[in-house]
Amino acid sequence: MLSKINRAYYNGNNQFRKKMDFKETLIVKLILVAASFAIIVSLAILYTLLNGSIEFFLSPKINIIQFFIGTKWTPSGADPNFGILPLFSGTILIAGGSILIATPLGLGAALYLALFADKKISTLAKPIIELLAGVPSIVYGFFALIVISPILREYFGASYFNAASAIIVMAVMILPIIVSVSDDSLRAVPRELKEASLAMGATKWETAIKVVIPAASSGIIASVLLGLSRALGETMVVALAAGNVARLTFNPLSQVQTMTAYIAQVATGDIPPGLAVSAAFAVGLVLFVITYIINYVAGLVVLRIQNTGKMTTNKNRKIKISLKNKKNICASVPKNDKLVIKKIYPENSLKFRYRVAKLGIFLVGSCLIFASIFLGLLVFSILEQGLPGINLKFLTSYPSSNPSVAGIFPVILGSIYLVVLTMIFSLPISFGAAVYLTEFARSNTYTKILRRLIQNLAGVPSIVFGLVGLTVFVRIFDFGASILAGSLTLSLMVMPIIIVTTEEALKAIPKSFREAARGLGATKWQTVRHHVIPYALPGTLTGSILALSRAIGETAPILFIASVFAKVAPHEIYDGFLALPVTIFFWTRHPKVEFQNLAASTIIILLVILFIMNLLAIVIRQRSLANRDW
Repeated sequence: MLSKINRAYYNGNNQFRKKMDFKETLIVKLILVAASFAIIVSLAILYTLLNGSIEFFLSPKINIIQFFIGTKWTPSGADPNFGILPLFSGTILIAGGSILIATPLGLGAALYLALFADKKISTLAKPIIELLAGVPSIVYGFFALIVISPILREYFGASYFNAASAIIVMAVMILPIIVSVSDDSLRAVPRELKEASLAMGATKWETAIKVVIPAASSGIIASVLLGLSRALGETMVVALAAGNVARLTFNPLSQVQTMTAYIAQVATGDIPPGLAVSAAFAVGLVLFVITYIINYVAGLVVLRIQNTGKMTTNKNRKIKISLKNKKNICASVPKNDKLVIKKIYPENSLKFRYRVAKLGIFLVGSCLIFASIFLGLLVFSILEQGLPGINLKFLTSYPSSNPSVAGIFPVILGSIYLVVLTMIFSLPISFGAAVYLTEFARSNTYTKILRRLIQNLAGVPSIVFGLVGLTVFVRIFDFGASILAGSLTLSLMVMPIIIVTTEEALKAIPKSFREAARGLGATKWQTVRHHVIPYALPGTLTGSILALSRAIGETAPILFIASVFAKVAPHEIYDGFLALPVTIFFWTRHPKVEFQNLAASTIIILLVILFIMNLLAIVIRQRSLANRDW
């Protein structure tokens, strides 16, 4: 029997139903506005880049053709030159070099985890990959300049700033992206294909190389493209390690400058005001277009995989398998599969093939060993250099030009205020957008546009958000270089991440929960409010904490806004501020070793904060999984 409230609701002539309909309509409209905020952010990015670029290109000193084909980039001086090819070559050198290193390492690690590793090794390896993914880019930049670069200078004759150190460190930075996406793709290959290959006499290694990798090729390509996009948009590593001299060279031992590094140079005030500053917007526009195209292609590949469910459902799929007895094998292959038989080892003995398999498994397993060794060296070098400087005086003192008395008390408070305000601004909009897209949005052109925009915003280089913050919040809204402008800038950056993680948490709730609530007379919003959101809240909190932990470690977006002269903690939202990653950046660049040691000590504090936040996310996730009864 329906309750009195439900009977009243279904009575079309009473005021209760009208109030409920009005309330739900209003809520749906509000969360639709939240989802549509992605359009506003995208327009803000386009306005920022186009407005600054038009001002640059309309200058009588600029030749648009020479901008794209010129081989000299000297923005300062009496005779400036604005040929972007040196910046482009430096970007391609570092991004391309890191991809060449990260692709085989990432694919090897993913192959080992997906096909060869036992549960114990997987349990140990996955936290290592997650830790590598969670280390802020400023920490990688410090490690590249202070640890990797001296080794290259001593043994290979590299310059003080060099591209090779940035390539090595950035390869490890993008390694988790390639491992994660490739691992998911390899695990999605249907089990019957692997079993058919093994039943035909192929070894596990031959099955992995000849069957699994070709079947998962789309996902592997997508992982490489996403890694490339991440490498192209990286700022802190190249700004610290690669240098700031733009030259058209592909020598990794020499100093180069990338597009993101030039924008960062403008942000730090190393470029004098004038046309050279406007050039940063033109460079940012070129960088945005390049990364947008790469992210768009990668998104199409990932979407294709998600829509098909299984990557190998095409009736015309072809599988290459090594075998000698065609008759016995064809019986174990699904009817929709076409088999391309090829003798690969007709002259080799079974013993030799198993030796090859052991060697291959050892090589792909060593990729995980490399990641573990690198993480160990990173942590050890930072602890060795920074741990002696951590004491109560360091934590309670103020920044100073004297390294013996300098501390980070206002810096810690600035980071806390920054993250709290970012959470306040980003969570309501992101959560509302995710609820609308998951529970209320219809499959139409507008919804598809929103999803595409959110996906593309997640791939926008962080330094571009810094340009947006400078243009929109500092100049147009006249917030100045304040903690309000910084938190709003970080909010734009983390919102796509929170939306995606919240959507995944909502989708994980069984449909039966919704159907049961609707069957008892609950409205759609009542179902979502009282039955879907409470169960999805732990997953939402986990994703939000991880997104905010990324925000607290980001340097590039607030590099335009943070004030190096802010020596005291902010007291209101319009005050200037310093944050932990920005302080690390300036102290790492300082020529005195004492300040570099202070940077290492500050990194330890930052990593401790990030560890606590990630630990909190893990605890919430584990408790929610333990309490699930579905």
